[in-house]
Amino acid sequence: MRIRHIVAIVAGPALALGVAVAVPAQAAPATTWHVGVYNPSGRALSQGAAAGTADGLASLRFTTTPDTALLVTRQGSQKGNLLGDITGATVSATFTITGSGTVFTYYGERDACGAAASARLFFQTSTPGNFAETDYWWSNPSSIPLAAGTFTITATVAGGGWSDYNGHFGTDAYASGFAAAAAHVTAIGLSFGGGCFFENGVGAPDASLTLTAFTVT
Repeated sequence: MRIRHIVAIVAGPALALGVAVAVPAQAAPATTWHVGVYNPSGRALSQGAAAGTADGLASLRFTTTPDTALLVTRQGSQKGNLLGDITGATVSATFTITGSGTVFTYYGERDACGAAASARLFFQTSTPGNFAETDYWWSNPSSIPLAAGTFTITATVAGGGWSDYNGHFGTDAYASGFAAAAAHVTAIGLSFGGGCFFENGVGAPDASLTLTAFTVT
């Protein structure tokens, strides 16, 4: 059973933590972006290189089952561009979804929250030692329901617009954790989820996503 943390939809997401394992690339990509897909156990994310694309940064084909969870970059070459200290910056992603089957499902559908499958901005930091909920942050409430079309999602890196692994916003008691993560970002991109969760995985029978722009300014 997939590991998930249940939270109120206004409060935050779920992230299934596990060991990332190498999988073959979707294509021979000229990209620093990677796709996170839950493996058959549902307890770990397999991360393979996203496909390169002539008209964007990266592309992916959604799985037919609701297992596609992330599109992120964590390459050292992005240091000072998308990674590193992004405190107070504006994060923006533009993407296009195409395909004949663009009705998306999410893992665990339908749950009590009933929110549609969607994409959110996501970033994380890496800290030594044990798991910390404030290492992982999702834009909240900024999100885009998944459907055919071209969309842009934007969020300012300030604690009131992001929530962590356990659904706490980056304010008050969690402000220092948010500040520490935003100052040392090691991965950034999009996450996919639905219902009460932000990264429980989505699927569509014949749909692809092309990330045409991703900026931190």
